[in-house]
Amino acid sequence: MPKIDVRTEYDRLDHVIMGIGHGYHRSPDKVEIVNTTHQKTADTTGHPSERQLIAEFAAFRAAMEKHGVGVHEPELADDSVQDQTCPRDIGFVIGETLFKAGMRYASRLQEFDAVQSILSDFDGPLIDVPDGIVLEGGDVIVDGEFVFVGVGQRSDPEGAAFLAEALSETYRVIPVPTRALSEGEEVLHLDCAFNPLGLGHALIYPQGLRDIPAEMTERYDWIEVTRPEADALATNVFSIAPDLIIARDTPNCARVNAALREAGYRVEEVSFDGVPSTGGSFRCATMPLTRS
Repeated sequence: MPKIDVRTEYDRLDHVIMGIGHGYHRSPDKVEIVNTTHQKTADTTGHPSERQLIAEFAAFRAAMEKHGVGVHEPELADDSVQDQTCPRDIGFVIGETLFKAGMRYASRLQEFDAVQSILSDFDGPLIDVPDGIVLEGGDVIVDGEFVFVGVGQRSDPEGAAFLAEALSETYRVIPVPTRALSEGEEVLHLDCAFNPLGLGHALIYPQGLRDIPAEMTERYDWIEVTRPEADALATNVFSIAPDLIIARDTPNCARVNAALREAGYRVEEVSFDGVPSTGGSFRCATMPLTRS
């Protein structure tokens, strides 16, 4: 039984839970709009189809398995759950501990039940974020001794304080306030504006952050993204090794992907449009369990 163990966002990936397209919006009357990107898609092009999502997840899975990653898929959840594309939000690993997230929207609470059978094959403690505290995995970014926690649309200051207390003996928890919708920015989670990489860089959309801590300015060489690139979730890449990144194959990410290659990374571009049309991308669509 392997131990869960995640110390960074970029060490070699061994096991990961990947989202699924199966069952997406299978009961339209039960679908809940959960962010402004989701609403905009509903109002314009319409939500992605189950067929599109299944095909895109298959390509994503193949890209990871090609490099030896063990990819695990959730069971189909209860009919009350209409979207299982983004397991990052519902749980996250820090060190050898899995945290069950505190969700902003109650409609997502039952998603965790669908990953329980996978988690039973892994060894490690589980800590529930206490009731009344909102802390989602997209806002939690671990890099060695530092844990950066976004505070904004989906996670509250109490979430950052909870993690700081729970991890006080081992990690330094750094709250990072993200800009609100009222400030003209669309930062759903911290990983929509910041993502550390394995060769000493970080993808960052500075305008999306209200305050940028010294731990971000001093620790990383920044690869900055523009607002259109941030809207295309160019920061939301997924590292499967220190120098190997999966990124979107789309025009608004092309410049950033080229900058990553120039910085020394191998970038595998995968067509992935369905999940981004509802507010997430590759990092959101994964819950890493072990990295080595």
